[in-house]
Order: sequence, then structure tokens, then C-alpha cells
Amino acid sequence: MATELTPAPVPALAPAPSAKATKRALGAAVAAVLVAAALLVVLHVDRYWGPIDPVSAMLSDYAWTPGWWMWAAAMLLTSAGSVAVAVVLRRQGLLCGALTVVAMLAWCVGLAAVALFTKDPQGNAVTWVGKVHLGATGISCVSLPLAGWLLGWTHRKPPQWRSYARWSRILAVAAVPFFLPFLIPFAANVAFGQHLPTVATGLVERLMAVLELVELLVLAGWAWRAAE
Repeated sequence: MATELTPAPVPALAPAPSAKATKRALGAAVAAVLVAAALLVVLHVDRYWGPIDPVSAMLSDYAWTPGWWMWAAAMLLTSAGSVAVAVVLRRQGLLCGALTVVAMLAWCVGLAAVALFTKDPQGNAVTWVGKVHLGATGISCVSLPLAGWLLGWTHRKPPQWRSYARWSRILAVAAVPFFLPFLIPFAANVAFGQHLPTVATGLVERLMAVLELVELLVLAGWAWRAAE
């Protein structure tokens, strides 16, 4: 019979995911990212599915090609894989600090928004959907390098994380120069009302995308190591 002195039952805590289950989730995340990369390769080599110039056309222009579904699937798969990596990093105590968490979340949400909100066709009127797409593109381009650099800086000293932290920061810094061909003309247009020509923006964006995919795989490897 319960009395005032009877201790209240303590609810059982949910068991932490096992290392095996965590690694399964990370394996699925890496598989999703690799499938996304394969879809993008198909769009670049098959002129039927992706009939645009990869040097001058932006990646988002694939949304207006017969392979639009490959483009959307690639973005959504990468977003889903990124969520899994972020969750494991968080549970392992690596993804910490408000700014780092927000940056990683912005990357995941930004990629999904890029897929779900199609860019405006070249020369057409600007729509709110196109504006959302443009904003999501800018956010996703900046957020993963920011998260990677912050993670690398935070965990640069522990010996077990030193290698991952170093490569995470290197890849984050390497992505910065690829922002300039987009940021400088944009800043000039806002500040001076002058339109500066951009050269090979499609190629620049693709190189930046490769660096960010590699950054994501480094973070997945880091999460895998932490789960052991």
C-alpha cells in the first residue's frame, strides 16, 4: 500500500542506441549520399537526362530538364543522409554549441528546400518560389562549411579527433574561394547597382558541391569512429 513515504517510481530511460544500430544508420546515410552523387553523375554524362552545359549552367537548372526527378532525389537523399549524420554526431556529444547545431540544421533543411522549391527559369519573372529557392541555395552552400569548421575547431585538441577535426577545417576553408564568384557580383550589384559578369559559374558551383560532399563524408566517418 502506497504511503507518503513511498518513493515515486522513476520512469525508465530509453536505452541508448547500440553501436551496431548507430553504424547501420550511418551506413544508410552514406549509401544515400553515394546514390545522390551517382544520380548527379548521370545528369552530367547523359545528354538526354541533363541537356545543359555544366560549365555555365547552374546545378539547379537540372530541375528544368527531363532528369528533374534525379536532381530532386539527389537533394532529398543528401538531406536525409545529413540528418542521420547530424543525429549521430549530436548523440556522441560532438555536435555541440548553438551555432554549430543551427548551421548543420540549416544545411539539412536548405537542401530539402532547394529540391522542393524550384528555381525560376532563366529570363522569366521572379516568383516567391524562386526567391525561396535562391535563399535556400545560399544558406545550404554556406552552412555545411561553417558547421564543419566549427566542429573541427571545437574538437581540434583531443588526440582521437585531431585528424577528423583537421580535415573538416581544411575542407571548410577550401570551399570559401568558391563563394567569391557569386558573392562579389552580388555585393557589387547591391552596393553600386552594377552588374558584374560571372565566368564559369556552373563549374565553380560544381567544384564547391564536390568539396561539400567530401566534407559530409568526413563527418560521417567521424560519427562512425565516435560510435565505436
